[in-house]
Amino acid sequence: MQSFLKQSHSNKHNRTEGKALQQIFKESLIVCVWIGFGALTFCGVDGFGLFSSTSQVPSIASRQVDFPEVHQIWKQKEAVFVDTRSAANFKRGHIPSAVNVPVNRVKQNLSLLPTDKEVFLITYCGGIECPNAYQLMNVLLGHGYRNVKFFPRGLRGWQALGYPLETK
Repeated sequence: MQSFLKQSHSNKHNRTEGKALQQIFKESLIVCVWIGFGALTFCGVDGFGLFSSTSQVPSIASRQVDFPEVHQIWKQKEAVFVDTRSAANFKRGHIPSAVNVPVNRVKQNLSLLPTDKEVFLITYCGGIECPNAYQLMNVLLGHGYRNVKFFPRGLRGWQALGYPLETK
C-alpha cells in the first residue's frame, strides 16, 4: 500500500511538473511573439529586409545635422526648424523662426508644418541628452515628410556658440 501511495504521489508530482513546463513554454512563446512584433514596429517591417534586398532604414548619422552646417542652413533659410520642447520652454527662447511642435502634441500641431512633404525640416530639442528631436524626426518621416533631419546638440548647443534666440 505504501509503495502505491508513493507511486501515486510521484505521478501527481510528474503531472504537476509537466503542466508547469507547459505553462512556461506557452508564456515564453507569447513573450517571443510580442518581442517580434515590437521589433517589427520599432524597426519597420522592411528594416529587416523582409520585402527588399536592401534596408530602407537610414543610419542615424545620415539623419543628423550639426555645426557649422546647421547654422549655414538657418542663415540661408533652407529649412524649417521644428522645436520639440514644450510651449512654455519655446516661449522662453528658441531658434529664430522655428515652429513649435512638442513631440507629445504632434497631431494637434501638425498643421503648423508645411503641407509640402519635400520641405527640409530640422528637429531639435533642449540638448544632446534629449531624445525628442530624434523621436519627432521619425514621427514626421512616418507622416510622409521625406527630408527630415535632427540637430542633436539642440538649443544648448546653439546658445553655446552665441547664435541668436527669439522669444515670444
